[in-house]
Amino acid sequence: MTLNELELDALAELFNLGVGQAADALSQLAGEAVQLSIPRVQLLPKAEVVRQLGADGDRRISAVRQGFHGEIVTDAVLMFPAEHSLQLVQIMVGDVLPLEQLGEMEQEALAEIGNILLNSVVASVGDALGIAFDGSLPEVELGVLSDVLLANESVSEPLLSLQVRFEIATRSIVGHLAFLLDMQSSGRLEAKVADFIRRLEAGA
Repeated sequence: MTLNELELDALAELFNLGVGQAADALSQLAGEAVQLSIPRVQLLPKAEVVRQLGADGDRRISAVRQGFHGEIVTDAVLMFPAEHSLQLVQIMVGDVLPLEQLGEMEQEALAEIGNILLNSVVASVGDALGIAFDGSLPEVELGVLSDVLLANESVSEPLLSLQVRFEIATRSIVGHLAFLLDMQSSGRLEAKVADFIRRLEAGA
């Protein structure tokens, strides 16, 4: 898959629409304002995403994976460094619990956060591009980054990588959202984005 700068910018705008909807839902869940932003969308080899997240894949992370099926098939993976995910869960369930007591609640809270964010983002993109998706239930994966993201697949295979910034009160937590696409789905997404831009230009 090859996406030019204009196509990546168009996707970023569509992702941000979904992120805005997710921020509203998470604000209600947290009981305080949650601001989400996606500063950039990149098309990167998996190995580069692993490098950006740190420690050559040895870093422990918390991830929420959800499959989406339709004309395009993708696995969406929301990832946080393990220590940041605990902070995020603490914000969502309240500061009354210390971090060391959050372990048993972590997976349930992460699944809810991931479900809200992933479904909002995918629905926003799907509506704009004319793609209907059926989503699976979110699965929480706690482990080493390289095991979660690479899963014995080619490290050179490109994926859509989005950095997601959570701004809550005085805290800032950065996660990563990656979309894993096979070759057929990559080609279909490329064609859908190009068609979306043509329609925008024709209506301008």
